[in-house]
Amino acid sequence: MKLSIVIPTYNRNDVLGECIRSLEPNNAEIIVVDDGSPVPVQAPSHVRIIRHDRNRGRAAACNTGLRAASNDLVLLIDDDIYAAPDMVARLVDEFSFMNNPKLALIGRVVWDPDVPSTLTMRWLEDFGPFHDISETYSGPVSNLSTGNTLLWKPFVLEHGGFDEGFTHYGLEDVELGLRLKPQGLQVRLIAQAVGYHHKVMRVSDLVRREVAEGQSAVYLYSKFPEYVPQVGDLDLLVRNGGKAQEAEAAVAEIELLEDTDVHNLPVGAVELFGTIYRHYFLAGMLKGLKETGQVKHQRRSTHTLAFYNQASHLESIGELDEAKRLFQLVLNRRDEEYWAGAEYHLGSILTALGQPQAGREHFVECLRLNQGHKKAREALKIPELFTEVRPNVFERKGEIGRPKIMFVLFGALGDVINGFPVVAALRDKYPSSEIAWLTLPEYGPLVRASFADVVHEKTPRGIIPWNWIHAEGFTHVFYPEGNANHDEWEQSGRHMIDFMAAKCGVDLESHRAWLEPGPEAIFEAEKFLNDFGLSRKRFITASHVGVSSRYWPHPFMARAINELEVPTVLFGAKDDPIIPGTIPCFGKSLLMVAALIRWSTFYFGPDSGASWIATTTDTPMGVFMDPERQRRFNVGFRDVLRNDKEDIQEWDINTHPDAVISHIKNSISELGCENSDVGFSIHEFPIPNADTTQSFMEEQL
Repeated sequence: MKLSIVIPTYNRNDVLGECIRSLEPNNAEIIVVDDGSPVPVQAPSHVRIIRHDRNRGRAAACNTGLRAASNDLVLLIDDDIYAAPDMVARLVDEFSFMNNPKLALIGRVVWDPDVPSTLTMRWLEDFGPFHDISETYSGPVSNLSTGNTLLWKPFVLEHGGFDEGFTHYGLEDVELGLRLKPQGLQVRLIAQAVGYHHKVMRVSDLVRREVAEGQSAVYLYSKFPEYVPQVGDLDLLVRNGGKAQEAEAAVAEIELLEDTDVHNLPVGAVELFGTIYRHYFLAGMLKGLKETGQVKHQRRSTHTLAFYNQASHLESIGELDEAKRLFQLVLNRRDEEYWAGAEYHLGSILTALGQPQAGREHFVECLRLNQGHKKAREALKIPELFTEVRPNVFERKGEIGRPKIMFVLFGALGDVINGFPVVAALRDKYPSSEIAWLTLPEYGPLVRASFADVVHEKTPRGIIPWNWIHAEGFTHVFYPEGNANHDEWEQSGRHMIDFMAAKCGVDLESHRAWLEPGPEAIFEAEKFLNDFGLSRKRFITASHVGVSSRYWPHPFMARAINELEVPTVLFGAKDDPIIPGTIPCFGKSLLMVAALIRWSTFYFGPDSGASWIATTTDTPMGVFMDPERQRRFNVGFRDVLRNDKEDIQEWDINTHPDAVISHIKNSISELGCENSDVGFSIHEFPIPNADTTQSFMEEQL
């Protein structure tokens, strides 16, 4: 059957090209509808481009493409999806077999394996709104989605096409499906027709998506009120507004988890995402109602709000005991949106009543419920016996004898490694003092290899245990972490390591971290080499994990590893995909990773995560630079390290594999020439096969 492919697009020229290339082998007409992008779309000459003079929305772009299509069978596909080689053929074959013009076939959409998976992406696919289109079985689905859908143009246009009244993101395809179902529309998912969603989504993207869909829901409600009845329940929407702090806290917690390279959904994360999804969708509805002038007044919420307001009033006039009773009553009710505020007020009341320790416990609980509660954080971070000499730098009040330093840094892996030289500089500044490092348990073993005398592991992230710090006799507290000093850090324009040094008032003799793995990690690494028949300096190491939002594509890495013909140890999390031809070293200790990189002949990976560990070694290395990170700091690894480590090659994430292969071969060859005891031929190595790596992974699991 003859086919037309329509790609509506707006301001995504960077991913559009890959979408087009994936569709070109199908011998179909390809139409790109540029919905008024600031920079006009460019495409190969055989691709037809239709440009709107202004941004009119996806519904209008789809209609333009449908009307322009030369063929009746049309594939609508989003510009950030690229097709598997057989995707289009499977959809067309199924449509031909079913022979039903009222049929819409949805190709299964999954995340591109070359895109780093975030917790948000995992939730969307496993539990959230992407679940239906990522299922592995074929069959009917309830709603029409047109991100990757084959349909019959005459049937759609006969009944009006897409409703161009949708001006906000989302739901225009749901409305089309609801309108066409009485006319006989059938919607089916074809699981074998796979499209890859080439996009990174974090929790902040989810928030924007749900607010926009909530606004679109207001328009959908005007046509199909039974589909989104929440729009008509103003009391529900107003009550939801009272849950803003809870939702903000959930967002903050997920953001922290995503910044720490957590790949599996931890306990409670599904519930946090559910809170975020519900709250911001409903918040978008209220916003949409206000935009259209449909909200005339706000109605009272629940009895809990009345208790809360009365308690606040009593606190303001000094009736503390009665206010305390009412706030405790709020905590015993089911309206969780008021709990964090009640905890804060109880902390303030108990402090005023001369019970500061009990008050602090309530402030901590408030922050656990809502990490964005600034007043609670302020109440906790400035204890009576400490002076904040500058933001997040504290000194004990009164006469200070022998200094005792607390360095607080939770951070991501790169931040922790950057903290090593700062702690070393603190050691030089306070030579006779004890220096302790407060961090998360996951970084404890690594941090113990720093110049800190003592390492303390504490949770939750970001809450400093001031009472304990005072009881332990610390005289100076430095909390230089970027997240805790976000505005100041952004305004400084400095790289994290220089910002932390300035915050701690030290000068760095070296920007390179010194790291000694230690006997336990050495033993673990030796066992790993023995298990795979490897010897020191006779393999290379690589990583495909980190906090960067973009990576060198996995197919490029697979090709490089195949052509290098050198055993490659690949670092990653336990659930990361295995790249063919590599030896997986997933979920191992960071110190063991450091030992293996030291013993390898070359390391390469993204500009985050294990690459920072590689900077602590003498092993030559290559780093794939994230353009966004480079724009933010305007420096690369070599600039940050200031010639402390010169054997670093920096590549753009789009670098062709041939350039990487050539550089690594030259580096390995030079090492072999200069060191006769480790000279080798790259053809000597036993290359692991799929059976070897699979059996190893089964052992690990």
